[in-house]
Amino acid sequence: MNHLPLPHESPYHHIQVPYLDYISHKKGSWYTYPQRHGWQVNQNKNKTVLLRNGEKRSTAENAAFVQSWLYFELLRVVLGDLLDVDRFTRKEADGMIVVSTENLETLLGKWSVDCGYEKKELDEFYKLLIEHRTIGLVMSMSMDLGDSSIMLSIAALNERLMAAVMDLHVHLGLETPVDQAWRLRQKEFPDVGQHILDLMQTRGWCPYDLRRLDTEIKDVSILYYYSNLNAPRSSKDHSGCSKARCVTMLTDPATYKLSHRSGCYGCPLLSANLTDIERILRNDSIPLISLRKDAKITVHDLKNISEFVAISHVWAEGAGNVDGNALQTCLLEDISELVKKLPGDKQDQTYFWIDTLCVPVRPPEMQTLALNKMRVPYEKAKHVLVLDSHFRSLNSKNLSTTELFAQVSCSSWMRRLWTLQEGRLAENVWFQFANEAVNVKTVFTNLNRRRVPTRVDRWLGTSIALDLCFQIWYRVGKVPNTSPVAASLSLTSHSLRTRSVSVATDEALCLVNIMDMDLTRVTTVAPTKRMEVFWRTFEKVPKSFLFSKASKMPVEGIHWAPSSFMGFHSEKEWLGPQDLSSPREDDPHAIVTSAGLQLALPGFIFHQDLVGRMKQFDFTWNFPLTVQDTDGKWYSMRVDEPWRQGSDNFSGSQQLAVILAREPKLFDSSKKFSFQDFAVGVLVSIDKTKDSIMHVTAHYHVAVEVLGEGFQEYLSTANMCAQKVGLEQSILSNESHVASKERHTTAARQYLEDENTMDMMIGKARHMSELDDYEHLLSDLLDATVVAARFGDCSQVQKAAADQQWCVD
Repeated sequence: MNHLPLPHESPYHHIQVPYLDYISHKKGSWYTYPQRHGWQVNQNKNKTVLLRNGEKRSTAENAAFVQSWLYFELLRVVLGDLLDVDRFTRKEADGMIVVSTENLETLLGKWSVDCGYEKKELDEFYKLLIEHRTIGLVMSMSMDLGDSSIMLSIAALNERLMAAVMDLHVHLGLETPVDQAWRLRQKEFPDVGQHILDLMQTRGWCPYDLRRLDTEIKDVSILYYYSNLNAPRSSKDHSGCSKARCVTMLTDPATYKLSHRSGCYGCPLLSANLTDIERILRNDSIPLISLRKDAKITVHDLKNISEFVAISHVWAEGAGNVDGNALQTCLLEDISELVKKLPGDKQDQTYFWIDTLCVPVRPPEMQTLALNKMRVPYEKAKHVLVLDSHFRSLNSKNLSTTELFAQVSCSSWMRRLWTLQEGRLAENVWFQFANEAVNVKTVFTNLNRRRVPTRVDRWLGTSIALDLCFQIWYRVGKVPNTSPVAASLSLTSHSLRTRSVSVATDEALCLVNIMDMDLTRVTTVAPTKRMEVFWRTFEKVPKSFLFSKASKMPVEGIHWAPSSFMGFHSEKEWLGPQDLSSPREDDPHAIVTSAGLQLALPGFIFHQDLVGRMKQFDFTWNFPLTVQDTDGKWYSMRVDEPWRQGSDNFSGSQQLAVILAREPKLFDSSKKFSFQDFAVGVLVSIDKTKDSIMHVTAHYHVAVEVLGEGFQEYLSTANMCAQKVGLEQSILSNESHVASKERHTTAARQYLEDENTMDMMIGKARHMSELDDYEHLLSDLLDATVVAARFGDCSQVQKAAADQQWCVD
């Protein structure tokens, strides 16, 4: 791992990865390495079995093989004759031999200059790295290698080689392939970077900061770089913090204390003249501040000032004031001196805007008037100066560009919601360090864009900087092939998901500012109504919001809307299915109505008596429900989590339906019992139908799968068997499952006499890893037959066409 740079004066050392063994038969491709060494690699969807000469081996032997193949053999394929294993190992003082990549960058740089690859060869190498990653990820799901650093180092090597391939594509003017992440953030895949997160926890990182990095960072190499920084706010007590919040960043009006400049232990408060501030606000302008030499505040009208600086700060650090428009003298003197050092016209007086002094605390109508103009200071300012105690403890001259970007990225300022709009609206944003103010955007613009020879520091720095710039400065605009409303909601959600705000009702204020909407709509209503008004402002939204798993608004008519843009959600969880979340401008959207979300989508309408029949036989939603459409096709529906809090209640008299994001397809008819396609949906109850629009109440998220031909035949056979016996529901409801099986045994035996039916049953048993003797096959068919008999016509569904209109709440 030591090819990855460490931050300046990092107190930590590189993770040690044990060197296990490497034997190379140089002739042969990377793909055939296992066979050349007597190993068999058997992988299915989520499991890996390693055998050598047909036998299972110990954990240590498996780990040595995995390292040899996925690490050193991959290096050999890339570096060829440049690879000398001795240059990639090091003996420690305790005698332990470890993997060392300190020579990797020199060799990769030479390789990138001399390789002479053309597009075809680069594409083959890219495909190899994709296959390498896939094998490694599947191995991580089920294999214990005894030391998590082994797979971590394999992932880091793959990422570095993938970055080199990208560099070569750019250098040669080729279309850059899609990068592939090792940290998938999916339930079925263990996190390859968990070793790093555990390490960071022991190094004093706040759980909230860890959760943010865990959510945002997909590369283990970048996560590793962050792990070697000193933990931000390490002097604070994070014992009460959680993944959801950092208590050291919260502001409580009852206990809030104004801070002094370092070295000052007592100075008077300076107040702005509220009469002047109110007069300027009423005159449809913005008040500005200057500090006179006699330490008095003067209030100025923006209309009379050509240049000024807007201050962006973290309230939790004590530069706010919940009781009045005043600050400590030492802080104002400090701010005034810092503002004077920024580029611009040098004047005796330097003008600045800071919310603590320029937004009246009271009366409420004046505060509202100032809030309605909150965009103006940051849009009109020549500079925005960011004050954060974390930056001010660092000397920017000691930081590489990579560390500069990383320090900004993990700062307190990057966690707060209000600071996002302050940075995004500004033309020039300066971050105040101990020695100087730095325009990070300019540093990024001036980065060396040369891609060959490939360099790890350029790759890491650019990756961190791109994410940083996207979060701060990416203004919502036109996104190719995406409607403006979809682009705006998606990009805003991405920017806000790792931020927080002390006062929950402030979120709508920030959203309206960021999305360039009319702020007066939310400032003229009660704070608790702001989010409702924000959502009702939209005329249309992407259809995907119906399938969002975000916490929803507890307001009639907009139950479909997320209650917050913040929270550590994935884009898919918050926005819903990707194929619906990014519609083109002329594609159909969902219409926001007072009654709910109106949209056209396909679905199924269930039998009127389904719920009653389920209750009759104690059938719960914990098990998949199989249904058959009017074309005879069978589907399996699995109920997931409630659509919203309290939406899991419905009566037995209600008719149910499922609204689908799309209709699931049968991909491969030859795979009779294999997984086919599934579509996400929402289980709803039908309230009424008016003007061809079904008004429904949503209850659960569901997944609907079309079953393969083998299961189709199995369920149809069970259905025919039940119909052949034809028992009345009155009989079925009064006898046990075992007794019902006995009544259907003769008919089931007759169906099993058919050779094709028997082959189908044997195929199903073997696919499900079940016994395939006659008695077990008979019992299996009878179980399905009894279920079919009990449900009868209630298992039938009517398809709703793709143009069916629904109104959902």
